[in-house]
Amino acid sequence: MSFQTLIGLTPSGLRPPCVVAWVLLSASALSACTPFQPPPPDFSRWYKSGVSLDGVKTAMRACGYDNLDGGGDRSPVDIRLTRFYCMKDGGFKRKDKLDPCKAGRISESPVCEGRR
Repeated sequence: MSFQTLIGLTPSGLRPPCVVAWVLLSASALSACTPFQPPPPDFSRWYKSGVSLDGVKTAMRACGYDNLDGGGDRSPVDIRLTRFYCMKDGGFKRKDKLDPCKAGRISESPVCEGRR
């Protein structure tokens, strides 16, 4: 097999129309894709009037958060809920209005007693 045949050149030097169409479709499909974007860090989702971002981070550490980004936390659900509601009880709110005890089976946790 010659190099010209391998890259799709015909003896006349032009590529077959189907190869050109495939290249154009592939290029347009790839340009429409957005690259992977990780979720925003957990500390950026909490807020409280008059508290700076550093204040949010300090409060999160005081509530037991080790990883302020929130990614890869393998703590048991009850521990994560305890941290979450420590922040809520401290007057912090979430921008995404998340309230785990009001959603799904997680509400069966003892931490959710009185929060449903």
